[in-house]
Amino acid sequence: MQRHTTRFIVVVLLIAAGAIGGFFVFTSHQRALAIDAASRDVAARADQMIATAGEIAAAQRAYVAPGQPNQPWLERCAMLLQQFGQDAAAIRPLLTSSEAIGTLADIDKQFKAVVVVDDKARQDLQEEQTLLAADLIFSEGRDTVAAMMTALRNVKSSEERTAGAQRAVLEQQQIAALGGIAALWALGLVLLARSGSRSGSGTTESGSVNFSRLAPDPGSRISDPVAAPPMVDLAAAADVCGALARATDTASLHAALTHAAAVLDARGIIVWMGAGEELFPALSVGYDERVVERLGPIPRNASNATADAWRGARLRTVPGDVMAHGAIAAPVHGVSGCVGVFAAEVRHGREADPGTQAVAAMVAAQLAGLVSAWPSASAGVHKTA
Repeated sequence: MQRHTTRFIVVVLLIAAGAIGGFFVFTSHQRALAIDAASRDVAARADQMIATAGEIAAAQRAYVAPGQPNQPWLERCAMLLQQFGQDAAAIRPLLTSSEAIGTLADIDKQFKAVVVVDDKARQDLQEEQTLLAADLIFSEGRDTVAAMMTALRNVKSSEERTAGAQRAVLEQQQIAALGGIAALWALGLVLLARSGSRSGSGTTESGSVNFSRLAPDPGSRISDPVAAPPMVDLAAAADVCGALARATDTASLHAALTHAAAVLDARGIIVWMGAGEELFPALSVGYDERVVERLGPIPRNASNATADAWRGARLRTVPGDVMAHGAIAAPVHGVSGCVGVFAAEVRHGREADPGTQAVAAMVAAQLAGLVSAWPSASAGVHKTA
């Protein structure tokens, strides 16, 4: 159950990370589109102002063109000057580049100079000083308008560079976010794969530890991540030993092992009996009968905690983690040596508790006479809860 809950949490976290990443990429894309739209808007306004400045210069030159009335051009230039001023006021809040904002301030000064030149030229024309008006327009007026148009092109370029830099930052953020999400997904898939591997090889379909598949972990000890396990009930452990000593049949032995599972806080217990060069599941508590039936014999040279406890005649532990419970494999000693293994799948980090290990060893010692008296067989005999 703990393993399934963990896998569910991992899957939920991966889905949430994917959703958050997708939302971030979507919003970043929308921001990039907004930056592009704003840049295009500023560029279009700058182009319009450049065109207006050119028309202002053309209208002023028409003031002094021989052979044509100047009144229509005076009216048109006044309209163009007004339009340019409005466009300059409209483009100012749209600028994001500090360079462009500074350049626009220069354009305002140049535009005021153009207005002054236009006023002087009009005054000269009223006084019929056409040559003076023409000299003013084709010298100071032309140069000022040209400088103003160049400055507008600089504004356009500055805004385009700033927009490009902003897009580059967004792209870097997207790459970093996608990279982080990809790493998180890779880690999550590894955890799910390891959990699936445990489910297929280290656990049974009922969610219990399959002791015939667990690899030995010499000297391994872990503690519960939340709190240390409570002390084992020694009085209850003594009752278990007494019940095992009084066991005369399979039913009483099964009852005693059920009590032992409660004392050890064990998910399940399997008593393995040695026959020749293999261990067979002789008794079990806490596991479905069909699951135990599928447990094949464990060869003496198998690479797991149960076989190692049998070979070395010493207690072995398998550390628990977020994916699976821990386990204790205690050898069952007989007069002729180690005759079997008492294996318990314990919860809450009890495999690292010395008191729990001692009780498991005591139960294994009580089983010595019972297991050694069990008839040898080439297949396991067991009783399940």
